[in-house]
Amino acid sequence: MSLQERRRQRGVTLIELLVGIVIMGVLSTMIIGSWIALTDAYSSTSRANRQRDAANFAIARMAREIRDAQKLTGAGGEAIVMARADEIRFYSTFNTGTAADPTARPRLTRFILRETDPTSHVATVYRELAGDDGAFDAVPGGDDVSTVLVRDVVDVRSLTDLFVYSGINSTTGVMYQSVESTATPVLMPASRVQTVRITLHVDLNPGKSPNYMDISTTVEPRNMRHL
Repeated sequence: MSLQERRRQRGVTLIELLVGIVIMGVLSTMIIGSWIALTDAYSSTSRANRQRDAANFAIARMAREIRDAQKLTGAGGEAIVMARADEIRFYSTFNTGTAADPTARPRLTRFILRETDPTSHVATVYRELAGDDGAFDAVPGGDDVSTVLVRDVVDVRSLTDLFVYSGINSTTGVMYQSVESTATPVLMPASRVQTVRITLHVDLNPGKSPNYMDISTTVEPRNMRHL
């Protein structure tokens, strides 16, 4: 066998094998790194979109129900009975089995903001219906019906009131606005509420680098006495 034939039959040397392994390792690392980055980007985008949809749904739901709050029958019956920066209580037949009955008694309903993490001031907005006794329990639970509208709300962190109310002072005739996040809060009597501004600040990327979204709308309840 000639020298040229022996060279053609020669196998892969150890050095060539090691070089091939290194190149394959580098290529594999690049491919895996790109795949991980794309997966993280997709997860972050999906999470942000879900959170954005939840915030839009929550503010639309709150606006619709507050706008259609109903008075109780009888003297002094009010549509809105509590107007606070983090909670609004009103009577409604929305989404109940008696909604189609004009003579049905409205049910006490509230939207409330509760801190789920006092350290980072992250909160959740709930929609709640009072139990059979017609009142809300002092401690969450019991026969109240509670539904989560949107999580990872950072209104407390940003010093933003979830609800801001405006009305006319019956004595002076001057329009004034509730301010509860200050040292000297100005509270709005529930019976004088004319407009409700709802503001949500939501973290679209919870648990990671913050990415905040804010959404706001103003509602004029239809069934208020406007004293």
